[in-house]
Amino acid sequence: MSLNLTQLLPLIEEMPAYRQLVQELLGQINNIKVAVLDAAKPYLIAALYHTQQQPILVVTAQPENSKKLYEQLLTWCNSTQVKLLPEPDTLPYQRVASDTSTELERIQVLSTLTNQNEPTVYPPLVVASAPALMQKTTPYSDFISVCHTIKLGMEIEPLELLRQWETIGYRMESLVEVPGTISHRGGIIDIYPPTSNLPVRLEFLGNTIDSIRLFDPVNQRSQTQVSSIAIGPATEFLTPLLHGQRELEPTLNALDLTGIN
Repeated sequence: MSLNLTQLLPLIEEMPAYRQLVQELLGQINNIKVAVLDAAKPYLIAALYHTQQQPILVVTAQPENSKKLYEQLLTWCNSTQVKLLPEPDTLPYQRVASDTSTELERIQVLSTLTNQNEPTVYPPLVVASAPALMQKTTPYSDFISVCHTIKLGMEIEPLELLRQWETIGYRMESLVEVPGTISHRGGIIDIYPPTSNLPVRLEFLGNTIDSIRLFDPVNQRSQTQVSSIAIGPATEFLTPLLHGQRELEPTLNALDLTGIN
């Protein structure tokens, strides 16, 4: 009969070495070194995570190691608590667009990390490889500044709402079928936030949000009605979108184009 972490946690808490490690972590002692067998690492990390009740970031040298450790931690922890930060498909200096699905996965992990000011959100255990951390990302302040909640009865001009969402990375499509896309038909706006399991349909009465419903992206049929929906960015690179136009305006205004026909 297999045992879960809750049953095994009292056993490791009785070990003097584990208690000393916890005390050193609580005392925020730097450069703590622990020698652990590879097979025991997932169990030790999961035990520390449940003991500390704080966000934890585990970094591995190679991507394949991070994926393996992530899968092992799922044995000890709830799947909603453990997150894997994927590495981009390109090197940091390559001018090549990364895979959209990878970027959306990274956004989901970043969104989880930014929600730690909410007491109802359980702290995450994030596993990442060194290449995943080498990728530059949006500053925390910019990421937080664009997160917002759409509520039933809210007054907002639909075209202005679409413009705001395009500014934070959403792509306009005829149909919303994948995360990071939006669509507009008359008084209806569809949006698929990367952090939502289903896309959302907003029905407007003038400038008032009259209905908010989740819908099936396959058959496009409306399902559950909700009172609000959290909207986050659809791209990891917000800074150029948020500040690029403002920073370019002085340069563009200073250009002398009088000699150009």
